[in-house]
Amino acid sequence: MVATAAAAVELWRGEPGSLRHVSDSVNHVFSFVSSGERQFLRLTPGVHRVLPQIEAELDFIVYLHGYGVSVCPPIASAGGRMVEELPAEGAPLFACVFEEAVGEAFTFGPRETNLEHFRLRGRTLGRMHALAKCYAPPGNRRRFMWHEDTLFRDVGAYLPRSEKVVWAEYHELTEWLAARPPDRDSFGLIHGDFGPTNFRHAGGRLSVFDFDDSCYHWFAYDLAVTIYPHGRREGAGALLESLLEGYTAETATSPPRVAEFIKLCRLRQLYMFLHYAKAWGLTNLSARQRGWLDQKRDNMNRGYTLSA
Repeated sequence: MVATAAAAVELWRGEPGSLRHVSDSVNHVFSFVSSGERQFLRLTPGVHRVLPQIEAELDFIVYLHGYGVSVCPPIASAGGRMVEELPAEGAPLFACVFEEAVGEAFTFGPRETNLEHFRLRGRTLGRMHALAKCYAPPGNRRRFMWHEDTLFRDVGAYLPRSEKVVWAEYHELTEWLAARPPDRDSFGLIHGDFGPTNFRHAGGRLSVFDFDDSCYHWFAYDLAVTIYPHGRREGAGALLESLLEGYTAETATSPPRVAEFIKLCRLRQLYMFLHYAKAWGLTNLSARQRGWLDQKRDNMNRGYTLSA
């Protein structure tokens, strides 16, 4: 993969020797330097995303950037292309390069600082969703609907029927969502993974990146994604209030009721379980992996709550 990344960096005129590995998940991410600026290369397997989906993702990012949202825009290669296709065994790899996010990763601090940060998250999501209501993808470039995600669509291929708790959660939540009528004010193109690993903050602004999970979904799901990991933290209710305060300042979209919000947080938990069940499998796990999955099963049994 490093050799492929090095070949891709040449297409963006990266400085020799500057390539550094950053992370591997579904995508492979590297950093490099071009014209003195640090940039980020993402290699996406063709079995994960097809070219029109990636082009639609990049178009949405450029659209948000054009309206002043602090996102990390894509950078065209020396050949003028936003996506370069590279040969690989089985399926091609699609290479994209993005500007570096400005700022620091979020860490919890004093109470008022935390509350102001969650207002900022809310304002950022509110602005993105307000713009998403007016966004029209070009041509045949379209992101997928939430239920078209392979984690939901192909769940039977990797989740055995013995996982009764997970299957019960899957059926309850997907049937609940399927019965919800989408409308322009509550449903549209979202970020899909708006957690602290996918933005940096500085000077009262968030620099948002990694739109790989962007899909058509209820806007409230983005809110659930960002609060979900903190549900059992003391003061989570106040964090949610600050998040919604910032959100409603930027968009006329009504926030979800508490019962709906908790279901969307449960959906996020289910999504994360399915993601790692597919990535790791359910046998021959490390102690850490087994413990993580067991904890999520236990959480599904107990139900999701927001601490006061």
